[in-house]
Amino acid sequence: MTRLGIVGGTDIWDATAFSGILNPKDEAGWQEAGFPPYATRPVEGAQVVALFDDDLAKAQRLASLVEGIELVTDRLEDLLGQVDGVLLCDDLSLQHQKRAPLFLEAGLPTFIDKPLSRDPAEAEALLDLAARHGAPLMSGSALRYSTELAAVDLPALGELRTVFACGPGDLVFYGIHPCEFLLATLGPGVKRLRNLGLAGQNHVVLDYEDGRMGVLVVREDIGYTFRAVLLGSLGSAALDIQDGEGYYRNLLATFVEMVRTRVQPVPSPAILEVIRVLDAALRSQESGDAVDL
Repeated sequence: MTRLGIVGGTDIWDATAFSGILNPKDEAGWQEAGFPPYATRPVEGAQVVALFDDDLAKAQRLASLVEGIELVTDRLEDLLGQVDGVLLCDDLSLQHQKRAPLFLEAGLPTFIDKPLSRDPAEAEALLDLAARHGAPLMSGSALRYSTELAAVDLPALGELRTVFACGPGDLVFYGIHPCEFLLATLGPGVKRLRNLGLAGQNHVVLDYEDGRMGVLVVREDIGYTFRAVLLGSLGSAALDIQDGEGYYRNLLATFVEMVRTRVQPVPSPAILEVIRVLDAALRSQESGDAVDL
């Protein structure tokens, strides 16, 4: 059995979604609580067995609605020796990453919810800490694991030349979703970018030295949507990403595989590039100038 721990945010979307997908749950109580309406689709041989929250009552409530929870605690160190991997889920705080060093220094496979950090220097320090202690680390957007992207015959598109990706909300906290999708498909190596938009209305053009180009649109004044267009040398594809249950389950399956194999699915430089691109896009919007990465 691969034993997983949820760290923080036990009453918000990601922690509850992860728990309710991996573990059997009280369906009536789950619905009454207003937790994510995703079906239980376990990853074979894996289960959430431990919950941490500073507010113990929140963790206890979640534990009462899912099967298999053996440990509920408000002491981080209690998870050490009890789980094979941890998922840090309190992303609304934007301080969730500060819980990671305890687990990374113990060499524990760790998922840090998006964003890894708003500060590229802090993100790089966490990745370096993980590398020094041999701790596999995942972080980023579940859109990388979307069923809609998995269904695209990418070789049939030829060499991707331009990717357009858009989504709602704040540029870093929610813009990380279309940004990571763009970089996951178009590839690493952004050399410069320019944010042509205004605050809350971001329109970012990303340039590669070989002529590839990304267009990232993140606006606070649009409805909830994630859309993308892939333009290749042989064809194109348009995606409307709606299967939240699918991309969460695929992310969890990827994390469990990382726990078991101790091999990161996304290299650390690629994880860091997402954070650096978003930071540069903020700086470009403020200055009105292009920014080199």
